[in-house]
Amino acid sequence: MLPIGDGLFGFLGDREMSSLKSTVCNALLVLVVVIVGLSPMAVDAQTPSASKPKPEYPPLATVTKDYKLEQPTVVGERGYYTIWTREKDGQMLAALPSGYDGRRFFIAMTIASGEDYAGLQGNDMYVYWKRYDKRLALIEPNIRIKSTGDAESKSSVGRLFTDRVILDVPIVTMSGGSPVIDMDALLIGQANKFFGSRIKISNSRLLKIKKKKAFPKNVELAFEVPTGSGRLQTLHYSISEIPGTPGYKPRKADERV
Repeated sequence: MLPIGDGLFGFLGDREMSSLKSTVCNALLVLVVVIVGLSPMAVDAQTPSASKPKPEYPPLATVTKDYKLEQPTVVGERGYYTIWTREKDGQMLAALPSGYDGRRFFIAMTIASGEDYAGLQGNDMYVYWKRYDKRLALIEPNIRIKSTGDAESKSSVGRLFTDRVILDVPIVTMSGGSPVIDMDALLIGQANKFFGSRIKISNSRLLKIKKKKAFPKNVELAFEVPTGSGRLQTLHYSISEIPGTPGYKPRKADERV
């Protein structure tokens, strides 16, 4: 290899050679700076950015986008359930109350129209919600068999006479710490779990909301839907909190009664 100043550049004078060396050095310096600057970008391009964890549920605003938020019936007080409705196709969503998990409540079912005994309350349930990951189970506690005896007797009753799962529903999204569920899918899609064989929905797509009132301690919900023979019937649900009786102390009953 020819040293700088010999061979190809040998015809240049000292001044020209010095200038050329300076130019070449500056060019090499710029090239090094550019390469060093681009290196992190190349690494970033090759290394995939850490993806954000996917949210467990879609945002509440997205889920309720086409729905109307129903105002509580009692002005200034929060409803027992928060209700959203979409009247055009009879859709309804509801956020359960805070502290819902394990809290007992009462459901009264009535066929409000479409039969001879319409308006008379039919079945009822004493139940509670229990969460299983992304689903909620509606459970009926065992209240028929109790023990007031020793600890072993109580343990035996608790082991043998367990609670009963009636149905389950998916959690659509969350509102604060409360699950939001599809109420028409629950109350109409699984109407037979509430009314038994008396009700068979023939077409759940032909659904109309007839009542949606949210009081502080209960909600009153009703849907009109064609049943077995195609007859339009209104199914009414009254869902009420069971607050208990503060200060009440039960006493032992007479065993002869």
